[in-house]
Amino acid sequence: MYETFFDFDSNERYKYISKLGDRLNRVKEMIDWKSFRSILSNLYNNHTDRGGRSNIDEIIMLKVLVLQNWYNLSDQEMEFQLADRISFHHFISSSEIPDFSTIWRFRERLNKSGVWKAVWNKLQNQLDNKNLKIKRGHIQDATFIESDLGKKRYSKEKKAMKEGKLVKYSEKQLNHIDADSSFSIKSGQVHHGYKLSVKLDVDHELIREFETVTASRHDSTLEQIKEGDIAAYRDKGYFGTSIPKDVTNFTMDRAVRGRPLTKDQKERNRKISSVRAPGERPFSVIKTVFIVKDLYTFHLF
Repeated sequence: MYETFFDFDSNERYKYISKLGDRLNRVKEMIDWKSFRSILSNLYNNHTDRGGRSNIDEIIMLKVLVLQNWYNLSDQEMEFQLADRISFHHFISSSEIPDFSTIWRFRERLNKSGVWKAVWNKLQNQLDNKNLKIKRGHIQDATFIESDLGKKRYSKEKKAMKEGKLVKYSEKQLNHIDADSSFSIKSGQVHHGYKLSVKLDVDHELIREFETVTASRHDSTLEQIKEGDIAAYRDKGYFGTSIPKDVTNFTMDRAVRGRPLTKDQKERNRKISSVRAPGERPFSVIKTVFIVKDLYTFHLF
């Protein structure tokens, strides 16, 4: 029985949306959200004798962060869309909508506590239990996430890097510069910001691990291939790096001075490349749809 006419109207309208195909509902039903409660409940201390104002349910807040990052919404816009979009309202399964400050505080708690790591591991276990286990191996790849630093500074830094010089800044200027981002040169192009590295499974094309570092870190230093990973499909940037002995190495060959690639090596690279192709898809989505920002802080999924 519906509590209000609004509830009745919302449910009737959602039936129509469901017929059109609600992707959010498929995700909602696929994941066991309640399993995260034991992890997230530790973020609050108002369940003790000290008491305190009750918080919005942790599972609701987790779902809110998932929506926020999938759709690249600010905290204020997230609050509005939760109230306005029926599919969002259905996804969080609650009539209680957190305001923008509550969303911000929950994300801060998640970041500072490091609890998100346990949430991520729990999610991976769920995928395994749904017969989404890895049988063929992993694709490892990395991409630059550019950080805007202004045309004037970018021009100065770009010129200095090509000349092998170092730009000096005053203490006042340094206070306004992001200390975590850095510069890197690849194929003659200067990049500034961060580097996102992901490990994608070949079987289901799901991201199993991710790591965000400063742009100057070389791909080969991001050791995401672990023992028991079956096989590693990697591009030429990882050529010459070691992996665990029990993992089949499908790293593409790279020509070195005086030793061009043979016909067999070129054919091997072509076959590896065909398997690796899906590894580029997450980067395309992230850069053209999600428009990732502030990657040095946690962004769920």
